[in-house]
Amino acid sequence: MKRLLACLALLLSLSLQSAEKPPIEDPRLLSLGVGVFNIVRNKKAANFQIEYRSNTSLYKNSMTFIRPLVGVMATSNGSAYFYGGIAFDFFLAKQVVFTPSFAPGIYIKGGGMELGFPLEFRSSAELSYRFKNKARFGAMFYHISNASIGYKNPGTECLVFFYMIPLP
Repeated sequence: MKRLLACLALLLSLSLQSAEKPPIEDPRLLSLGVGVFNIVRNKKAANFQIEYRSNTSLYKNSMTFIRPLVGVMATSNGSAYFYGGIAFDFFLAKQVVFTPSFAPGIYIKGGGMELGFPLEFRSSAELSYRFKNKARFGAMFYHISNASIGYKNPGTECLVFFYMIPLP
């Protein structure tokens, strides 16, 4: 987590230096993803998610676009996670976007893994290719944890491949 925050601080400082260029314009995005839930442990499950990213910027310049997001993740064993948070788009090149995000949410165990508390926090990092029509294809790795506020905190990691559709 410290490394993620250090990388985020570095990218933010670099983006603040690029304020003389025109700010990035990016549309609303609908992300459809599929991947593996609990990828680093033995009891894996299929992971499906849908996420909406607003085009309302909390901050933007020529290299950075910070925006709200909401989404839902479900697993093949009946677990679900409903979340809302913030995404930090860093445009490393015109077509390459690195996006760390943070999203608290409600986890429902279903027939899946016990995470120890209904309130869970997702921290993620994604890398995507941005097409000319502003659609994106990429991979996201994230960790879900309750930050030790529950009776146990096993946490889990997920790897998701996604396609983001620009919305009018």
